[in-house]
Amino acid sequence: MTTSQSTARALALGGDDSSFWGKKRLERLRKELNRSALLGRSGGRVVLYVKTLPGLDPNPHFEELSIKARSRGWTVHRKIHDDAGGIQTDSEAWGELMTALRGGLAQGLLAPSYHHISMDAVRYANALHEVADLRCFTSLLVPEPST
Repeated sequence: MTTSQSTARALALGGDDSSFWGKKRLERLRKELNRSALLGRSGGRVVLYVKTLPGLDPNPHFEELSIKARSRGWTVHRKIHDDAGGIQTDSEAWGELMTALRGGLAQGLLAPSYHHISMDAVRYANALHEVADLRCFTSLLVPEPST
């Protein structure tokens, strides 16, 4: 287990306490973890990740994400649609995303908002650590809101 994984799990033991897991803190956590990634380079590759409820069209999200990727000089390696909905980050689609990052096929993930990764603050924080442990980054179209 890496240091960031053990930190996330230790913090997770406190539960989903909103005083600890305020959205501003989640944004600071994401930005801090992104520092270890090879971020900001033009020409990097990203995976676009959209989670919806079953039956909803992900294409409007993919279009917005593609525009942001182009504006940052990133190439879209793949678009992954997770129609599992809910709070989990252990779906088949999430596994495909992590396989792409682990394999070096992309340097980061781009999602519309943190809710697309997980609606649960503890699971979201753990997902940020999981991505950062691969020296990859997480970018959001809409940053975590302040509380």
